[in-house]
Amino acid sequence: MAKLDAAKIIKKVRTRMGVSQEGLSRRLNATKGAVQHWERGRNHPDLARLMALRQICPPSAERKLLDALIKDTQGRIATPPGDLYPGGGGSNLLHKENNRLRAQVTRLEAVQDRKAEQLRILEDLVSELQRQNAELKGSKAGA
Repeated sequence: MAKLDAAKIIKKVRTRMGVSQEGLSRRLNATKGAVQHWERGRNHPDLARLMALRQICPPSAERKLLDALIKDTQGRIATPPGDLYPGGGGSNLLHKENNRLRAQVTRLEAVQDRKAEQLRILEDLVSELQRQNAELKGSKAGA
């Protein structure tokens, strides 16, 4: 099999989906600059973002290319046989990727908590406004 060109695959998937680099960046929780770098081959998306891209990619030839790219990426970060100690290269990559993903999950949970708190505040405000509205209607009816 020929060497997979991540830049071309990502660009094909994006154009197949009919979204801009900015639109794709929003869907993958990345920056527009990151998507530009991926498409220019300057760096590669992490495994989590490749998996997320696969989730939103419609079934097509591009999706099969994306599956192959994911498999290739998994092969690059997998622990090679005999690498049983944390100091080895494969384990280092897995450890680093795991820590990065944990940090991303922590950030996403913090955003979710902030959004939940904002929603609670808005719901309280709506309830208060409805109560005040009911009081005004009651005072007009009694007058």
